[in-house]
Amino acid sequence: MVNKARKAERERGSKGARERGANSIHSISFADYLAQFQSALEKVLSDFNITSIKENQLAQLVKHYELMLRWNQRTNLTRIIEPVDAARLHYGESLFGAQFVGQAKTLLDIGSGAGFPGLPLAVALPEVEVTALEANQKKSLFLYEVKDALSLANFKIAGSRVEAFDLSTFERLTSRALDRADEMMPQVLKRMRAEQKLMLYCAPDMVDHLKKQTAEKLVIETHAIPQSDSRLIAIFSHI
Repeated sequence: MVNKARKAERERGSKGARERGANSIHSISFADYLAQFQSALEKVLSDFNITSIKENQLAQLVKHYELMLRWNQRTNLTRIIEPVDAARLHYGESLFGAQFVGQAKTLLDIGSGAGFPGLPLAVALPEVEVTALEANQKKSLFLYEVKDALSLANFKIAGSRVEAFDLSTFERLTSRALDRADEMMPQVLKRMRAEQKLMLYCAPDMVDHLKKQTAEKLVIETHAIPQSDSRLIAIFSHI
């Protein structure tokens, strides 16, 4: 019954999104939007020196963007939807982090929202099992539809709050735009096992904040995100 109810809700959400999308974006201009996004994403991959994305993976990312556009007409998934901005800020940043996942085989995206960075990472790293942790029901329903549409066997969704979720089974933790991150991330660091790492997409002031708020001794490495003056990836681990 739960699966049937979830499927029905997803179908209603997708139908409503399509109807609203049709009212606000003419079919030709919508196709142009997708073409602009694909062109922008290809440029971002080149600018960020990301060479591992194959044609089928690029198509999956474009499909995710398409679904995000349609759903965003009725559900507030993200404010960043313009093709060039979305390609760089959502997809480029997310994919830039793939090189820092290392040998990990399990990754948890805390507060995944519309699927960033977890969805692009799942596409780029099919050998890694990625779980998107998202407590918002509408956003988690969106992620279920994306998983089905992209046939992503290595992408899972968990509809829970981070405070109540067991983090211990994942080799890598990541987060990009978690609400109240300044409050939640110190707690996440305290709960991390010695062998776990947190890959945080953030600004330098968040790194400074976590240093002050966390009593544990941490090893922190930072990597500047290309084409950004204020964004970086910080990787935290315990000494």
